[in-house]
Amino acid sequence: MARITKAAVSRGEILWMSVISILIPAMLLIGSLIYVAFYAAGYGIFQKIVIIIVAFIVIGVAEALLWMIWAGRKGLMSWSQPKY
Repeated sequence: MARITKAAVSRGEILWMSVISILIPAMLLIGSLIYVAFYAAGYGIFQKIVIIIVAFIVIGVAEALLWMIWAGRKGLMSWSQPKY
């Protein structure tokens, strides 16, 4: 059975992950706000609020996937490994 070991985490890696974690919400929120301001003219106020709430949900999912995939590849998750 192969044993997964924890990989080293470099400062550069953490820097890029942090930059990506800042850019994801910035891009999604700016895009959503531009859409609500200019392209959703026929929508009511509650429909516009729902668009922004959905953007926050997408941000949360994207951030969680980003960090979980990264931590899983580094072996930082303490999930049990399958036994073959």
